[in-house]
Amino acid sequence: MIAARIAERRQMLRRWEADHDTPQGRIRCYINIVIANEADIESHGCPVGTLTTELSKLAHPSLDGATAIFTLFRSWLGVQFTALGRAQDADELAMHVLAASQGIAVMSQAYSDREFTRREAGQLCAWADAQAAKEA
Repeated sequence: MIAARIAERRQMLRRWEADHDTPQGRIRCYINIVIANEADIESHGCPVGTLTTELSKLAHPSLDGATAIFTLFRSWLGVQFTALGRAQDADELAMHVLAASQGIAVMSQAYSDREFTRREAGQLCAWADAQAAKEA
C-alpha cells in the first residue's frame, strides 16, 4: 500500500513539473492539495499525516515507509526552492511548507471551514511566492 502511494505521488509530482514552468507554480500545486482534497480532508484528515501519526503511536515497522511519502515531498519541494535561488535554506523552506500544510489539514478537519482552508492556503502560496525575491 505505501509503495503504491509513493508511486502515485511521484506521478503527481511529474505531472506538476510538466504542467508548470516555474517553481512557484509547482510549489502552489503542492499547497493547493488541501483545497483540491478539502472534502476528504474534512472527513478523514490528510491521508499521509493520519497514516504517519497512527503508525508512530504504535512504533509500527511501516512508519519509515509512510514517512518516505513526506520525504518525497520534502525533497521535491527542496528542489523547487533551490530552483528559486534558495539552495542554502531550501530544506528549511520545504519543511515549513510541509508543516504549514499539515496544520491547515488538521484545522480543516477539526472545523470543516473551507473559507479558512482556502484563506490559509492562499497565504501560504503568497509566502512561497515571496521566497523567490529573498536571498538565503
